[in-house]
Amino acid sequence: MYVVIQHKIDDPARFWEIAKAATQNLPEGMKLFSIWPNADGSKASCLWESPSVEALKDFVEPHVKDISTNDYFEVAAHMAVGLPG
Repeated sequence: MYVVIQHKIDDPARFWEIAKAATQNLPEGMKLFSIWPNADGSKASCLWESPSVEALKDFVEPHVKDISTNDYFEVAAHMAVGLPG
């Protein structure tokens, strides 16, 4: 399934450093397609493929929960435009 995360980032420098490192070795079944940050890095939306929203949350939250507020939702693929594949 496709999952979007919307991040509200309290510490952009630290967040982006952690994100770069954490996404170098993704768990089986997860793929990061796109990241769309705003100009100052304090907000971002990311498109993922994951077995479930909970699996993605279990991967992401330990890395950034102290420096960002993260909203996760499953993409309604039948209504989406521009999904990969």
